[in-house]
Amino acid sequence: MLDEPNSNLDSVGSDALNEAIRTMKSEGKSVIIMAHRPAAIAECDMLLVIEDGLRKAFGPRDEVLQAQVQNAKQITKSMAVDGQPA
Repeated sequence: MLDEPNSNLDSVGSDALNEAIRTMKSEGKSVIIMAHRPAAIAECDMLLVIEDGLRKAFGPRDEVLQAQVQNAKQITKSMAVDGQPA
């Protein structure tokens, strides 16, 4: 479980973190990430949005972003620019 794991990382550190997450996922391990930054969200397969302690949305990353986030296209573009899967 990672809570804002890339909040104090530079781009090299963020890339290393994302590579470690991808490696863990490829080994069949579950990774739970609490994050706001697109670089961390890019590594997520599923998103859970919690508001006021209640589940607001849950599902595949891109579907939840489209339904819940006004700037979803900008976030998706940012993930692709950073070299992450969009």
